[in-house]
Amino acid sequence: MKKFNKTHKLYLLSMLVFLLIFLTGCWSSTPIEDLNIVVGSALDKAKDGKISSTLQYVIPKAMSGNTPSGSSQQKPYINVSATGNSIEPIGWEITLTREGPISGAHEKAVVISQELAREIPLQQVTDLYYRDIDIRGSTLIFIAKGRADKILETKEQNVIPAIRLTEIAEQGLTTRELRQQSLMKSWSKFNSKASLLIQVVESKKGGIEFNGAAVIDGKTNKMIGILNKSEIEGINWITGEGKSGALKAYTKESEKPTYFQIGKIKSKIKPHVKGDKISFDVHIESQGRLAEYWNPHFKPAFKNSTLKKIQKAAEIEVMRKVKKTTNVMQKKYKVDVGGFGTQLSIKYPKVWKKVQSDWDNKFSQVPIKYHVKILITDYGMIGSKKVK
Repeated sequence: MKKFNKTHKLYLLSMLVFLLIFLTGCWSSTPIEDLNIVVGSALDKAKDGKISSTLQYVIPKAMSGNTPSGSSQQKPYINVSATGNSIEPIGWEITLTREGPISGAHEKAVVISQELAREIPLQQVTDLYYRDIDIRGSTLIFIAKGRADKILETKEQNVIPAIRLTEIAEQGLTTRELRQQSLMKSWSKFNSKASLLIQVVESKKGGIEFNGAAVIDGKTNKMIGILNKSEIEGINWITGEGKSGALKAYTKESEKPTYFQIGKIKSKIKPHVKGDKISFDVHIESQGRLAEYWNPHFKPAFKNSTLKKIQKAAEIEVMRKVKKTTNVMQKKYKVDVGGFGTQLSIKYPKVWKKVQSDWDNKFSQVPIKYHVKILITDYGMIGSKKVK
């Protein structure tokens, strides 16, 4: 190897000095034990029209196991609450109760009680989260059935409720669960005055359960109702956002269980405009496998004739769900939470500009036709060949 000359040595020395400058910045940073790391927050209605805010901090020592003798059962989190007329002054009140600065860079979830969501526009309630540069737009938002602060509590050891909440939401293992809604996605809806859905979560027996979706009116930014789990299934089929799950197919021959396991869902919403009339065709396709079949006295499931019957039964069930959900959107709540307006704005931007300001009302009168195609590509380990 060639020997370094003086120029090379000076270059290396300058690089070392440059790196040391940045390292000294790290040495002077605040130790993690002295930070109040927020991973979740809950907003509830308090007395006299005020708001109760609860912040969930993680306790690094408890998480790492470096707890003092006799405190091995210490929870890995602590909830701190305060009340006020808005979120910012409440935050300052909370800082008076704990040593060290508050860090919101790792916040995972914001939970708002449905009582509060029905009274105060969500754009106002979440304004601070949008303006705070520490809080990420990917933070998930939920509506609580009952008090929101109860969602941030658990009797289980070594569990941080806010983190567990987001982990369950991100699984997406069933069409009966709404696709997770982030702060960034909800803000875009708020700003465009579009109606939207937010996952409802409920505290049950020390745990949590996803139990429907809150319907948020685009004009008022307030919660006006709830879609149940079956209606959420309809939304996921309409939007094609369902990742997995199962569908019960009712055949004419028997009411015994026959389940179609969803592999993937494709949905295409096609808008049509003729003069002043707007209509939609929705084409839904899904491929999957036969997950459960309790009708062995009929023809074997792998027979084409049997598969066709099950596929038809599954198509009828999907059609029933999407029509029921559409009726709830158009007649009960009169809001578009299925993405129809988005597709209209893409294909017919000029038409969209004319109807955008009163779209929810217009949508309630728009005819929608559904076309469903189900294909079973796998029936499991039971087939034409004998199982040894």
